[in-house]
Amino acid sequence: MSTPSAQRLAAPPSKAATASPKVTPEEVELSNVQNGSTAPPVPLEEDIMQCARIGALEHIQNMVQSGKYKANYQDDEGITPLHWAAINNQYAVCKYLLENGAEVNAKGGESNATAAMWAAQKCHFYIVNLMVQHGVDLLLADGQGYNILHLATIDGNALLVVLLLLQNIPVDVPDPQGHTSLMWAGYKGWPACVDLLLRWGANVNAKDDNGYTPLHWALVKGSKPCLEKILEYGADRFAKTNDGKTPADCAREMNAIGPYHRALHDQGYLPNGHPKQLPFNLSKFTRNRSKISKFLFLFPFLVMIICAYILSAFSVYIGLPLSMAVGVALQWIAQWIGQQGPSDYHTIHKTPYLAGICSGTLFWVGFDWLWLILPTTYRTYFFSNLVFGLLFAATTYFYALAMTEDPGYVPKLSSRNQQRAVVQELFSLWKFDEESFCIQCMIRRPLRSKHCRRCGRCVSKHDHHCPWINSCVANNNLRHFYLYILCMEFGIIFYFRLVLAYITSLPAPTDPTCNILPPYMCSFVLRDTWTVTLSIWALMQLVWVTMLVVVQSIQIAKNITTYENMKRHDHHSHHGHSHLPLHNARPTTIGASHATTGLNDTAAAATRIHPHPRHPDGCFTKLKKTLGVDVFFATASDASAGKIKDRGNPFSRGVVGNCKDFWCDPAPILKSRDNGKSYLGGEVVDYNAMYERPSLLRSRGGGGMRYEQVAMEEED
Repeated sequence: MSTPSAQRLAAPPSKAATASPKVTPEEVELSNVQNGSTAPPVPLEEDIMQCARIGALEHIQNMVQSGKYKANYQDDEGITPLHWAAINNQYAVCKYLLENGAEVNAKGGESNATAAMWAAQKCHFYIVNLMVQHGVDLLLADGQGYNILHLATIDGNALLVVLLLLQNIPVDVPDPQGHTSLMWAGYKGWPACVDLLLRWGANVNAKDDNGYTPLHWALVKGSKPCLEKILEYGADRFAKTNDGKTPADCAREMNAIGPYHRALHDQGYLPNGHPKQLPFNLSKFTRNRSKISKFLFLFPFLVMIICAYILSAFSVYIGLPLSMAVGVALQWIAQWIGQQGPSDYHTIHKTPYLAGICSGTLFWVGFDWLWLILPTTYRTYFFSNLVFGLLFAATTYFYALAMTEDPGYVPKLSSRNQQRAVVQELFSLWKFDEESFCIQCMIRRPLRSKHCRRCGRCVSKHDHHCPWINSCVANNNLRHFYLYILCMEFGIIFYFRLVLAYITSLPAPTDPTCNILPPYMCSFVLRDTWTVTLSIWALMQLVWVTMLVVVQSIQIAKNITTYENMKRHDHHSHHGHSHLPLHNARPTTIGASHATTGLNDTAAAATRIHPHPRHPDGCFTKLKKTLGVDVFFATASDASAGKIKDRGNPFSRGVVGNCKDFWCDPAPILKSRDNGKSYLGGEVVDYNAMYERPSLLRSRGGGGMRYEQVAMEEED
């Protein structure tokens, strides 16, 4: 990124300049560390620094016990064995040294940093947590004035930031130039860290020594997610630096005008930073989430009746293109209004609009049946009307229940002390990683759960987020959702049967003229164009409903969710075999340096949340996902290949057993179930508290089967 030579933004030092210590990984592995000296070489068993670096714990124990070295030994630069063990992720060595008197706050090296800072620079947060337990002073600064929170934020290590913030470290501690951690996160372009710091109460309008705010610094990187989050929390869009520069000035200097204007737009501001003003004072309406949600949900009711009226009032060659044009125009209006609202409403399929289409269809079909079809056909087609009436009532009821009930949100913790206890528990289990801990919800993530970005919550036994009900389908409402689509499938068939009977019973028009349709079809359509149009529209829904019923039926038989199904296919396409998403990777030997190294490196790599968003899906891809076409074909390919039995699924007990668990679940069918409770292996389990993979074991003293929660190795 080019920057103006005159009055350029004084950027913080680069990550390399702030590293403590100033060595590369290759130098750490290959350098000749002889007790801080380069000559003369000594045997390994007599060199505590080399032993600390490579994790030779037995040699270190012998040297300390014999009195040759003390655990708090320092070389001429102040570097201790704890420093070398920390930077090389030698957990067992660090633990031994600390328990035997190593000074946890000792500073050393060119950067004059503590061992915890060395570990933080390499994202070894298990080592940092160990030192926190031994009383490390987190507010100590290195030679450049950066504390460990600054270093963790510079590296984008969100999990380490969580650990440090839970130790009550002040979130706005400045470095010598007045830069807070939020400024560093914005400058580096780490949206996860920006979000975390702001939720923790970081000052969004803090100023450094030059008067720059976090918004100014975020414009250096130009990360739209960072800019949008900072604006969301009330950043001053007109704040001036000591040189009189506003964020707009910095955006021009840093070539970040594009992302800055897009972030302003998504947060309801004009390019000049002033709030958008809509005619008739609509701004208050569009920024009110409750009001705009209701509008977008009810608007399709109006769209459908207008389009149907046009089709019935005009001839086909005029009514069809006109209704299509009006429908597109009205949808464009709805989309424009959504774009003036909250940022997550800027895409139409993320709003309640699709749920409104589904509800509107259901409403007008019911109205048409009660007002027109039933009075004409109830004598001749009594049984069909009775069945349709029952199916329509069941569809409406289960649809409303699936849409309004809690899908299975994992309960949040009510205090920081509870969050701290959960984090420490995960550390003790060697599971503090993104698979087991949700940074957004600050909770331990149960098995089969997923954080839904649209709902902003972790959902237990998450199946998928359904735009047609504007909610997640998960543990609590999966059965209600399945009954809804099943009743709708048969309801559409019976409705179409009744429409044919109703239209046939009407008198034929005397002079049918359609210009396009043949006479017999023209006569059929003109008898009641409204009902024919509505039935064709309902029949079109039969396509995606049928695909959804097929997919859900197969997944119920396999006891697998849509998320797990697609995750497995993604994994299969990359690795050649399938497995469910797991959360319980654990070292084989807790405390052994080789085991903890692999664990911490994996967790640290997962924590580096990249600031660059993935490429947005195209219109065709969005349509496929909305209609569930991708899931249908993935499931169909499995069925065609004979993969209905998934032996890699630890939650499956066979097709018959899975179906019995689903249908014989004692939870009430006609009302909401207890949150998180479900049926597995003939027993009630709580998915909100399931953290270990279940293993199917034979019960002692009987021939039955039961599930127990036991720890198992993660599959390759």
